[in-house]
Amino acid sequence: MVCSKKKSVSAVILGLLVLFAWLPCQAQYAVLKGDEPRIRAILFHQDNPRALIYYNDQRFHAVPHTRLDKEWYIEEIRRESILFKRASTHSFVELFLHAPQKAKFHKDWSFYGHPLALWEAVELLAHGFGHQAVMHFQAGGAVVPGNHGSTIGKLLKKVLPPHHRFAFAGPTLMVLPVKPSGEEWTEVLQRMKLCVPDRLSLRYPGLNKPGVILSRGDDIQFILRKISLGGKVPIQFPRDLHFPVYASMRGIPFAQMLVKILYINQCILIEREEGLEVTPWPRQILQRRPYADFPLIKSMPSEPQEGSGPYPPPLIKEHLLDHPVVQQNPGL
Repeated sequence: MVCSKKKSVSAVILGLLVLFAWLPCQAQYAVLKGDEPRIRAILFHQDNPRALIYYNDQRFHAVPHTRLDKEWYIEEIRRESILFKRASTHSFVELFLHAPQKAKFHKDWSFYGHPLALWEAVELLAHGFGHQAVMHFQAGGAVVPGNHGSTIGKLLKKVLPPHHRFAFAGPTLMVLPVKPSGEEWTEVLQRMKLCVPDRLSLRYPGLNKPGVILSRGDDIQFILRKISLGGKVPIQFPRDLHFPVYASMRGIPFAQMLVKILYINQCILIEREEGLEVTPWPRQILQRRPYADFPLIKSMPSEPQEGSGPYPPPLIKEHLLDHPVVQQNPGL
């Protein structure tokens, strides 16, 4: 009798254990409906993990304990998955990344993900390592992260597309092509050093105010208006100046934002009496306009040939006659 009772108790305990083990499995595994967040990339480090998530036609640079909306809450970011807390079902959901390529060993920082735009990868890396970021508007290409390294420089060397370079100016990461508009990338950076943001702040104290610029392709005129309002300084620019701006800067003075964004995109600042003027570098102007600024005068033959008659004057197009005539002072 005693043995039979012990066997029955053991059978009940075993059945309860099987039931408890079966219930979490039923709650954990379910068929995806398609409206769940999509994980595009994960930059993992134990101290500072973050991820790029697509959800409801929006891109989220998420960290642990980030709420996407009332339904989805990020509980934990792991190396190859994210643990969500779902409000409607009061349960935890683990979504996996399923990256197309991975490194053989896990060491230091891991950067895994699906194909990304270059700026998406640069922005995620810059935020993870605590840098500001700005990128030339002609830079671009597909990035398939599947590497890991100990520094942001090592990861960038593995991630950047061919014919692209990166550099640092203090806490700011700058990415640009090797030859933007036919100019060497080193010349672009060298010209940036000639403009000192602190000097602008002395003349225009409003530019010393810290601000936030987060642009993922906004037009340069929109960004200049934001800096003009934030820094309380008049900024003039050509009416036909248009290019997308890729910049992520937080908590730094507007003067530094203005210099970094303009000079990395091959524009220069001119200090005028009434404020600041933005103009493209001459190389950009020649590339942007379909015609020359002034008519090209060809040399005429010194002696006309027999029977050819006199040569007519060169024809000048109407749009070239709009330039003002500048005369020198003949003096006394």
